This record gives sequence, C-alpha cells and structure tokens, in this order.
Amino acid sequence: VDAAGIEKMRELGVDVTEATAGDRAGGTVEVEAVLSETQAAKLRDAGVDLEVKQVDGVDASEALEAQAAQGWEPFRSYSEPGGIRDEILATAAANEALTEVVDIGGTVGGQDILAVRVTADADATPDGSRPAVLYASAQHAREWITPEMTRRLMHYVLDNYGSDAEITELVDSTELWFLPVANPDGYDFTFTEGNRLWRKNLRDNNADGEITVGDGVDLNRNFAVKWGYDNEGSSPDPASDTYRGSAPNS
Repeated sequence: VDAAGIEKMRELGVDVTEATAGDRAGGTVEVEAVLSETQAAKLRDAGVDLEVKQVDGVDASEALEAQAAQGWEPFRSYSEPGGIRDEILATAAANEALTEVVDIGGTVGGQDILAVRVTADADATPDGSRPAVLYASAQHAREWITPEMTRRLMHYVLDNYGSDAEITELVDSTELWFLPVANPDGYDFTFTEGNRLWRKNLRDNNADGEITVGDGVDLNRNFAVKWGYDNEGSSPDPASDTYRGSAPNS
C-alpha cells in the first residue's frame, strides 16, 4: 500500500501504528493485518490490494481454525457463570487474609471492573500504605492470553504465600494489584459470534443502537496524558470525518 492506502486502513480501524510508506522504495510498504471479511471487502472496494496470507499452503484463517480444533480451551468470558468475574470473587473469598476485591469503576454497559489487591492483612492495611504494582490485562478486548497470564500470576502468589520465602516477603511488604480484565464489555463481546477480533470497548459512538466497526473507544490509547496526541486507535468524532482521542468511559 502507499500512504493513501495506509490512511484508508487507519480510517477503517485497522491498527497500522508503525506503517509508513513515504520512505520506502516507490512510496509503498507491505502491511500484514488481521481483517474481518467485511473490512477486507471495504478495503478492496477502496482500491487497496489485498492478498490472503498462506500458512503451509492454506489460508491463515484455516490454519488457525485447525490449530484451535486440536488445542486447549481455557478461555472464558468475564461475566458468564464461572467466568473471570466469578473467579475473582471466589479467589478472594478463599484468601480473605491476603486479598481485597476493589471495584475500580464501571463500564459503559454497566459492569463492575473488579481488581484484587493482594497484601498481608489486607483488611487492616490501608490502600497505599505499601509500595504497589499493578498487573492489568485485556484493555484490548481480543487479547485473550493476557487475562490468563494475570489470573495465573495471582494464583501463583497466593498459593505460594507462606511456603516460598521470596513470595511471602513480597506480599508482606508490598501491594500487588491484579486486574484480569480492564475492558469487560469488549472482552465479553469477543466471545460472541463474528466479533472475535474486536479491540475497543462498546461505546456506541454514533448512538444508532448498534455496535459496528466505527464504534468503541480504544482504552489502551486514550489516557489523559497526551490525550489526542495522534489519531491511532481513537474513536471517531460523530460530528466529522476526522478521528480524535476520547476519554476511556465517556
């Protein structure tokens, strides 16, 4: 694609942060992107030349489906019975002396965003009285491996407290915050048919009552610091054709 093609991809919501064509031979660059069929069709209609990636002689999507059919299925949504939210509550209930469940805010869909604060004598120790670190996952809804990493680390710390000297010292002297799913609405949405690759939250930007390609806010790129610094991943301004930064849950 050339610079115009990159811009067309960006307008469609494709992550092309590091793609530039101006300094390449002929003013073009090869870009690899994960697209839905609808996105691919729109880009082709806009004149972007696309070719399906091949893996071992078959389409990449077919190779991934075959791999998934043979593989491991640990992933769960946030709000389903027995999902991540239920695990957070159950884990804290089983480790009352070391944990505190903290509701850090609400989603646009009305869900609580729950974190677990792990520290010795959690109930009696004021938040912020010890040095703290945060392990946060799934700001980008489709990155399923990250909640799995964070929840496993949480269990590792809790399971080894009292038997592992280093872990015990860490929990006694610091606060470890575990936020397995920072974007519950978007994360749940990726478990619905046809929406596995959704990245943002579920803000209905154009207020049409539907969640489509132009909706959502990228929670990983819309912090107050350098807000509006560039247009990558920002939600569209319904009043114009331009993109601008937006506050996470506004």
